[in-house]
Amino acid sequence: MKKVRIITIFLAFLLFSACSREESTLNDYRALAKELKENSSDYTAEEWEEVISKYEILEKEVARCHFSKKEKKELNRLRGKCAAFMLKSVTKQTKLQIKDAIEQFSDMAEGFKEGLGEEGLEGLFKDEGE
Repeated sequence: MKKVRIITIFLAFLLFSACSREESTLNDYRALAKELKENSSDYTAEEWEEVISKYEILEKEVARCHFSKKEKKELNRLRGKCAAFMLKSVTKQTKLQIKDAIEQFSDMAEGFKEGLGEEGLEGLFKDEGE
């Protein structure tokens, strides 16, 4: 009888720890999604590296969990939110890089034109004797 009780307590402990792992992982995803919503627009490259590291750790934890159907739905919703904030940041950074490249190209074209002088491109193809 004592063995049955010990086994029951052990199984209850395993069940409780398994359930708390899933809930803990979901809470960590909730915290990450909240953090990204509130602060991701101002993140530096180093902060994004930290976020990606946290995300990878969470995904490893997800692989160890056994979520119910309801928990999986919530997990995937939170993953989607995190992905959306990451995509917004990448889009913003890409837009800024394109704008900067266009400005640089415009400045270079102006300098190129100045460098050619009044003769422009025609001056490059003139024979020296003409």
